[in-house]
Amino acid sequence: MNESKNSSASQHTDSYKRAAQDVFSNKNKPSFWLLHVAGWLGYVIIFSFDNILFTHEKDVGFGVMIPLFISGTMAALLTLPLRYLYRQCWQLNPRNLILVIIIASFVVALIWTPAKNITMWNLNNDMEVWQWMKGSPEKDNNPWVILTSLSYAFFMIFVWSNLYFGINYHYRLMNEKQLHLEAARLSHFAQIKMLRYQINPHFLFNTLNAISTLVLQGNKEKANGMLVRLSTFLRFSLDNDPEKKIPLYDEIKASMLYLEIEKTRFDERLAIVMTVSPEAEPLLVPSLILQPLIENSVKYAIANMEAGGLIEIKAYCADQLLHLCVADNGPGIPEKLDQYLKTKPMNGVGLNNIKERLAVLYPENHHFETSKRSPQGYKVDIIIPMELP
Repeated sequence: MNESKNSSASQHTDSYKRAAQDVFSNKNKPSFWLLHVAGWLGYVIIFSFDNILFTHEKDVGFGVMIPLFISGTMAALLTLPLRYLYRQCWQLNPRNLILVIIIASFVVALIWTPAKNITMWNLNNDMEVWQWMKGSPEKDNNPWVILTSLSYAFFMIFVWSNLYFGINYHYRLMNEKQLHLEAARLSHFAQIKMLRYQINPHFLFNTLNAISTLVLQGNKEKANGMLVRLSTFLRFSLDNDPEKKIPLYDEIKASMLYLEIEKTRFDERLAIVMTVSPEAEPLLVPSLILQPLIENSVKYAIANMEAGGLIEIKAYCADQLLHLCVADNGPGIPEKLDQYLKTKPMNGVGLNNIKERLAVLYPENHHFETSKRSPQGYKVDIIIPMELP
């Protein structure tokens, strides 16, 4: 039993660790190399067609794609170091991060612009670039012309930098959201488990106390019968995962085990009426959802009656919802039960436990109501969605 619980806890812990690692490794993110190459290839294609279709120069044709391809390759190589630089800048505050991006983009643009211009001029215009840079008596020489379109190059690198951070932030945010959801799921599991396990010690104490009384009275046969039923009930309780739901049919069987134990205690003082519609039996319900309701009826109704105690259990389907009802005919239950819940709002079991479990399992899609019966008694109604295995 303990090994099974440890294995389950280990699986949830491993799941959490895997989700945590994804935040830093960005396993769900597309390949950087794929995006990098596709981005600069897109640059080459877009500007090639821009030059071919919209330029007014007659000698410009598909040959412009060659210098643009070389230019794009230069940009792809020059922006690679930025990737490793930016990796070190994730923890910077926004102002410093923007400053780093601007400076880095300007430095890369300052290198890319002359290399790009020399390539374009040399291939497109057959210009003797090196002769021109040295100066020529026939041509006007202005060395700063080599930085033509620096602002354009800076803009392209700046866009690349922002895309790099934008894509990475997007996928990191997605992974962190996944991690948050996984943490919430584990918290949800732990909360259900904690609430469900509150039932067992409470019920166990009452039953063992009754068995002890039977032994002291010398009624060994009844004591032995209660022990057998108790062991069967506890096996059912501990073998079922509190995070999972079970068919109502199995829940009813567990409730009957509990009621058989209580009938041994109260003998003729307790009568049981069970009405379960056939279509409701296979529907899923939280495990041990009825037992605390029955236990409250026993504690606050049957235990206070000398004879004629009655517990009614109903389950039926209506309007695509599963209706569960546990009622008794005990005297003065509402006042005592309300006082009980007020004195133990967080640590109590019974109705408080049921309320919290339903809130966790069906946050916005359940109904829980307690009411007084006429002429006497108490009733608890639960309405949850119909859910098949």
